[in-house]
Amino acid sequence: MKPEPKGKILFVFSDPGGAKPCLSLMAGHDEANVLAVSDREHHFYKNFKNQVIIVNGQLNLIVDEFNPDLIFTGTSYTSNIEQRFVSIAKQKGITCWSFVDHWTSISERFRNSEGSLNLPDKVLVLDERARDIAINEGISIDKLLIIGNPYHSWLANWNSSLSRKDYFEKIGVHNESKKIILFAPDPLSNVDGKMIYGFDEYSASEKIVKLVEEAPKDLVKDWLILVKMHPNQKTASLMKIFSGNENFKLLPTDLDVNESIYFSIAVIGFFSSLLREADIMGKPIIRFLEACLTNDPFEGLNIGSIANEDNLIYKISNILSK
Repeated sequence: MKPEPKGKILFVFSDPGGAKPCLSLMAGHDEANVLAVSDREHHFYKNFKNQVIIVNGQLNLIVDEFNPDLIFTGTSYTSNIEQRFVSIAKQKGITCWSFVDHWTSISERFRNSEGSLNLPDKVLVLDERARDIAINEGISIDKLLIIGNPYHSWLANWNSSLSRKDYFEKIGVHNESKKIILFAPDPLSNVDGKMIYGFDEYSASEKIVKLVEEAPKDLVKDWLILVKMHPNQKTASLMKIFSGNENFKLLPTDLDVNESIYFSIAVIGFFSSLLREADIMGKPIIRFLEACLTNDPFEGLNIGSIANEDNLIYKISNILSK
């Protein structure tokens, strides 16, 4: 179900997971009645028709000058800009909705520095499972609204404008016969992944590199595993794991991730929203999970095939051989 907010709407976001749904929703409104603000610049803004204003302060002034009927925010764990606008909305008596783009840490996205929940009028979630998780985390059912992900509707109609040759030039690869596998290592270390899930992006990446290095050379010689860093990732530490291995290449940070999904034969990850996006685009997905989980955020979503160190190489080669 897609919300149908009325009047003038101020959209606020920071992380990509909130930015893309907000920008997708904006596309259905008159440009004079919407305004987008963020504290971060993202290359994918250019894919949407609405301009995004980058702000560092004077948030109250922005609200006063635009005079919105609704403040619609994403949710981020690396920024407090959305929470600040939630507080401003309360102070000024403006209706406020916030969208949660995942099934993890729902209530934590609204917890302020004092440890209290700073909730908007409505918390918009992906599905019934996300709603139930939010309820278990202390958010009242009266505040919750299931809307799906507006970005997925936008993505379903997206097509690449690049040729394969153009894409390979963009990623700096001259051999178009390479079989592309996209790897999106979620920044699990940011949320104490080893404690919660038994692994994080560092341990999993080290394992994947080791498995590829130990695989038969004739099997993997044409593999090109493109590593899509997350914007919230500590890139220097992760880069060291892949350096010196010709089967792995870091994607340029300014490259549209949709293009990389489009030209990939398979996509690998853990719990990233990118896996759902790849699923929408019809790509085979492998979820590499080092541990046997009892708390899988994707449980019941039927996204991809789960692999471990015993069968990852087999599953990749099986997909690439089709």
